[in-house]
Amino acid sequence: MLPEQRKYARAPLTGPVKVFEWNKLVQAGADQISAGGVFLKTPTALAEGSLVTVRLMLPGLERAFTVLGKVVRTVRGNLLRPPGLGVWFVDIAQGDRESILDYVARRARGAS
Repeated sequence: MLPEQRKYARAPLTGPVKVFEWNKLVQAGADQISAGGVFLKTPTALAEGSLVTVRLMLPGLERAFTVLGKVVRTVRGNLLRPPGLGVWFVDIAQGDRESILDYVARRARGAS
């Protein structure tokens, strides 16, 4: 999908993220987020189509939230891109999606 075809704008995001594939914990770090999904840096490859539970926190929020996601892309990594996973949000609370939209808008304006 080309950037101009994306439904939601993206913003950089850093920090640890917990990803669970069933009961298996996969440590990851956030790279980018949108209201539709997140790219996670992790050397642990998960199969595309895998359902995962993602627990993350946005800067400025005092609480973490949990989202059901689906791995839609696996990146092996190279000099320009870290290895990781593209995760599409399958089930996300509306308030959490709105928090992400607000975060992305703040980043676009130059605020953190």
